Amino acid sequence: MYRIEQRDDELSGTTAAIRYHCWFDRAAEHLLRVRMEIDLQPNADNIRLTLPSWAPGSYKIRDFISHVGNLHAYDENGCDLPIEWVAKNSFRLDTAGASHIAVEYVFYANERTVRTMHITRWRAFLFPVNCLFYVEGRTDEIHHVLLYYDSSQWRTLTTALSPVQPLDTATMPVILGALNYDILADSPTEIGNHQSATFYACGARHDVALIAPVPLNVEWLAARCRTIVEAEASMFGGTVPYDRYVFFVYAGANLNGGLEHARCSVNMCDVSALTDPTKAKSLLALLCHEYFHVWNIKRIRPAEYGPFDYTREVLSPMLWLAEGFTSYYDDLFAYRAGFYSREEYLDILARDQIGRLLHIPGRHAMTIRDSSYLAWVKLYAQSPDGQNRFPSYYLKGGVLALLLDLAIIAETDGVRRLDDVMLTLWQKYRQSPERGLTETDVLSAIEQHSSQRVRDQFWQWLTQVDDPDMVAILSPLGLEFVTDSAMSTELLPPERWAGMQLKSDSGKLIVASVEDATPASRAGIAVDDEIIALNDVRVTTPEQAQLLLRTAMGSVTVTASCDGRLYRTQIELRLATQYRLQCIATPGSQQYLLFERWLERSIEG
Repeated sequence: MYRIEQRDDELSGTTAAIRYHCWFDRAAEHLLRVRMEIDLQPNADNIRLTLPSWAPGSYKIRDFISHVGNLHAYDENGCDLPIEWVAKNSFRLDTAGASHIAVEYVFYANERTVRTMHITRWRAFLFPVNCLFYVEGRTDEIHHVLLYYDSSQWRTLTTALSPVQPLDTATMPVILGALNYDILADSPTEIGNHQSATFYACGARHDVALIAPVPLNVEWLAARCRTIVEAEASMFGGTVPYDRYVFFVYAGANLNGGLEHARCSVNMCDVSALTDPTKAKSLLALLCHEYFHVWNIKRIRPAEYGPFDYTREVLSPMLWLAEGFTSYYDDLFAYRAGFYSREEYLDILARDQIGRLLHIPGRHAMTIRDSSYLAWVKLYAQSPDGQNRFPSYYLKGGVLALLLDLAIIAETDGVRRLDDVMLTLWQKYRQSPERGLTETDVLSAIEQHSSQRVRDQFWQWLTQVDDPDMVAILSPLGLEFVTDSAMSTELLPPERWAGMQLKSDSGKLIVASVEDATPASRAGIAVDDEIIALNDVRVTTPEQAQLLLRTAMGSVTVTASCDGRLYRTQIELRLATQYRLQCIATPGSQQYLLFERWLERSIEG
C-alpha cells in the first residue's frame, strides 16, 4: 500500500534490513561514498537494484545514474558479485547462497538546484531520490541511512528523515530512517554550519534551515513561516498532517525555485530576498506555494502520482490542479497572511498572472490538459519557442483557479468558494489515502459547492483553447480588468514594446525569445540572432537596448547577425501595455459583499 505519512516516533529504535552508509570524507571533490547493505530474504537467488531516473515534483527524466561511479558488489565473505546490467539504471546480482550483500559506489554531487544534490567542503545537501538505489520488490520495508562526517567541521544537521536514535552529532554515525523507500526518496537532509530555528504551530514542530553565504535573520524567516503555516492550515481545519516539517531555504547568487515534499520543502532565492523588504515578498509567496503542496499534490494528488514508477515518465492531465491551483493560492495566501496589501495583490493578479498569460500565444495552440500531460517534453524541456506553442499549467492553471473561485463565489452568493472544493478533496483523500484523485472527483467537488453550470464551464476552460469570458466572471464581484498604454515618467517617454526578450551572452546581446505576431516577429527577428545596433548605436546589454527602444519613439532600425551574416530590419514599436484589476466606480451592495468575501483574511497583516 502506498504510504507517505511518517511520524518520528515510528522510527525510534527500529532496525532495518536495508541500510545506506554515507561518507562525506571526499566532500571537497563533490563526492559522496555509499555502501548499501542488504540482508537477504530466505531463498533469494537474485535481487535487482534500481536508481530513480527522476524526482517527483520535477517532471523530467534526469538519469541520476550518470553520476554514479566505481560500482561493485560483494557478499558477506567479501567475495565479489558480478553485476549484470538489465537497464540503464538497474542491475541484477546473483545472490544464491548468500545471506547478506553490500554494494559500494560514489555519487558525484555538484549541481545546486532544488532537485539535485550539491556537496562541497563546506556543506552537503543529500537528496535520496538522486543517489540511493532501491531493491525491487522490497520498497515497503524500513530503510536506514547512516551518516559519517566530521561534526567538528559540520556542526548542524537538519533533515526530513526521522532519527532512529536520539540525534547526537558528536557520535558517528547519525542514524536516520524511513518507513519505506517512497518516504526515504522524498526526504532531503542538509549538513553543514547553516542557521536554524524551530517553532511549534498547529500541533506540530517546524524546523527552518537557512543556508546562506552570510549570516541572515533566521528568526525573522521562522516567524513568517509560522504565519504561513497558521494561515494555510486554517483552510483545512487548523491542523496539519505531519508531526514535523522542515523549511529548507537556500540563499545565494543565481538561485531560484522550489520543490515540495510531504514533510518539507526546498526553496532557493537570491540573498537580497532576505535583506530587501520588497524582494522578500516574492520569497514569502514561494514559501506559500511550496507549503500549500503539503495538501495539494502530496496528498490531494492525481491518481497517477503514487505509488511512483521512478524509471519512466508518469503522465497526468491534472497538473492544472497540482501546480495551477497552487499557483493561485500562493499569492492569495501571501495576501491572507498579510505579506501583500490588497492593492499589491490585485496588481500581482493583473500584471503577473492575467497580463502575463495574455502574452502567451501558445494558450490558443494547446489545451491546459494536454500541456499538463506533456509536461515532460514541453514545460520541462521547453524550447525558446515554447511560449508560442503551449500554455504553462502553472500560469494558465492559476488564472483558471482564480476565475473558478470567483465563479463559485458569485454562483453561491458568497456562501461557497474554491476553499470549500479543496477541503472536500482533502476529506476524500483522508478517507482513502492510498488512492489518488481523478478529474471526475474534482469536477464533482466543484459541482457540489456551486452548480452543474460552473462545473461545465470549468471543464470547457480545461479542454478548449479559447480565452474565458473574464468580463462575465469579474462583473458579479464589481471587478474589471483594464488595459492601458504605458505612460511617460518625469524623466523618460512611455515604455515601448517589441515582443522579444534579450539576454547578454559573452559580451553579445542575443535574442532569447520572440512572441508570435509582434513587431519583432514581423520584422523577421528570430531566437539566437545577435542584436548589434539599434539606430546605429552599438548595444551589448538588455538594459541598453531597452533604453534605446524607449527613446526611439515610433520605430527602430535594427542591425543584427544570423549565422555570422549581417542583416538590417525595421521594428515598428508599440506602446507597452499596462494591466490593472480594479473595482468598478460604483459597485452595488451585492458586488461589494462578494468582493469582500473573496478578499477576507484569516490573519490581519
